[in-house]
Amino acid sequence: MESTRRQTLTGAAAILGLAAGLDGIGGAVAAPYQAAPEGKREKPARPLRILVLGGTRYLGPAFVRAATGRGHELTLFNRGKTQPWLFPGVERLVGNRYPEVGTGLSALKGRSWDVTVDLCGQFPRVVEASTELLAGRVSRYVMVSSISAYANFKTAGMDESAPLRPLTKPYVETPDLVEGDWPTYGARKALGEAAVARHFPGRHTIVRPGPICGGDNNDGTGAYWAERLYRDARVLVPGDGTDAVQLIDVRDAGAFLAHAVEQALDGAFNLVGPEKPIDVAAYLDACRRAIGGKGEAVWAGDFPDGIRDMPMIAPYRLVPGHATISNARALAAGLRLRPIEETIRDNWIDHRTRRGVRYDFAAAGIGVDAAREEKMIAALTGAKKG
Repeated sequence: MESTRRQTLTGAAAILGLAAGLDGIGGAVAAPYQAAPEGKREKPARPLRILVLGGTRYLGPAFVRAATGRGHELTLFNRGKTQPWLFPGVERLVGNRYPEVGTGLSALKGRSWDVTVDLCGQFPRVVEASTELLAGRVSRYVMVSSISAYANFKTAGMDESAPLRPLTKPYVETPDLVEGDWPTYGARKALGEAAVARHFPGRHTIVRPGPICGGDNNDGTGAYWAERLYRDARVLVPGDGTDAVQLIDVRDAGAFLAHAVEQALDGAFNLVGPEKPIDVAAYLDACRRAIGGKGEAVWAGDFPDGIRDMPMIAPYRLVPGHATISNARALAAGLRLRPIEETIRDNWIDHRTRRGVRYDFAAAGIGVDAAREEKMIAALTGAKKG
């Protein structure tokens, strides 16, 4: 796959009580899923001074909450434009990852920290600039990369030693440092990793998340299957249910980042879940358990045109490495993953809080439009009856 679309499905246990008020479709919402108690990590031996590049979007808030909750002293460096109201008690430095824009990186000069956590290194040039400046000012550099940095997804079960993606075409940097050009996203991440390794040899950590569920930029994709199974009697699903699914809760990713900082973990780590592999059929069953959905999956078979780009699902026969990335190294290093039902339920509630109970996924470019789906379901179920 050329890239991995980010999926963000946030929601905290504190808002589970809103479920009844958010229903509005008829039928009771399932009782809250009883997750197993989370293990408590021992407090770090000493608080660390952590410089966070970014910190207010995507994975950032989850990491900041995890790190501050464990007593670390954080400094956030960003443009001050994205959710500036977050974390009022945390030190902020305003600047720009592009050295030539505004005050650039000047706010970082003359300062030192124990660790830098780079949450927004989207373009190689900005990663090069920050690593070069901070090489003598911090002891370790932690970069959030992506599984999209891998050269391809032709092999199932890839681990951190798999080849990374080369840059084969030009790209245009964006002024707001968002992902921008998806065809070059993975290669740009790989080049950023190289800059980190060059300036911090033997003292760097690379984390490569897969689809992250949760966070403050929930875009609706992750709630698609749970909502459809809750709302509709029959739901068109590509494949036959045996294709793999992977995702990680943003809270688990943020907690592992904090753990990696504390333990000075070396090298690269894939951040994917759940702990044990699941397929599409098992994922849909988890959706039903989490929210009480009763919808039936109508399997579309060989990924017909028009429903190939569906949330979280890709055909194994075309992309055997999709959703089969190995997380063994991260698990051995201390990654802890909550039950997938907890993630699904929290995300579903957050989706409904943000968008209401009648959200039109197709109008937002998620899934297939209702008329086409109805026609395809009729054709598939009619063929089976015949």
